[in-house]
Amino acid sequence: MYSVETLIERLRSVPHFKNTPEESIRDIVLSGQVIKAEKGEKIFHEGSDCAGLFVLFQGKVNLVKTGIQGQETIIMVIKPVIMFNEVSVLDGGPNPVTAIAMQDCIMWRISCEAYQGLMARYPRMGTGLLRMLAHRNRVMLDHIEDLSSRPVLARTAKVLMDLSNHGQNPISRTVHSNNEIAALVSSVPGAISRSLKNIRHMGLIECTRNRITVLNKQALSELAQIEPIVLPPRSEFPQ
Repeated sequence: MYSVETLIERLRSVPHFKNTPEESIRDIVLSGQVIKAEKGEKIFHEGSDCAGLFVLFQGKVNLVKTGIQGQETIIMVIKPVIMFNEVSVLDGGPNPVTAIAMQDCIMWRISCEAYQGLMARYPRMGTGLLRMLAHRNRVMLDHIEDLSSRPVLARTAKVLMDLSNHGQNPISRTVHSNNEIAALVSSVPGAISRSLKNIRHMGLIECTRNRITVLNKQALSELAQIEPIVLPPRSEFPQ
């Protein structure tokens, strides 16, 4: 599927491997393998034994965390070319999240044991991974702050802005269901339905069975950023 030279080139596009010497990265490539995952397939499960380190070459992957009541939150959306599941290869512990293929995916994978062996031989791989994890941690903390400080209506508005490329493109409801939007904002589908209804009632979006179209980018952006959101009386919202 991929030659060794192609894999070397692909891995070099990942910041973690960018400055890795030729002989080292060749050794890294040969220590892993290329795998596929079909759309909808769970690549690995939260809490299971370390599945290894992955680099996504093609497709899209959602990293999902499951709450106590079974509620799923999308922690991160992975697009090519990027590495994921670094935490468990560093400490050898279980996978911290579930990874779900949202499209047909092609990935490179290296086992926990193989990667830890490489870190022993090439210490820079470990220190580089720590720097990347520090960056991911900052992103995660920002995400948690966003979830904790914004009401569901504002979080929904923000996701609509993101999914529509800041209001430029319609949002496909077959691609981005209420369930997915709920997972992105750490809520439940019923709350998302109410939020969409309220945002539509404000005249900011148009909703059909197939798509959501942003009608007022500026107002939707303001709704996503205002904290706290001042809502009209409940009686003014459609039931």
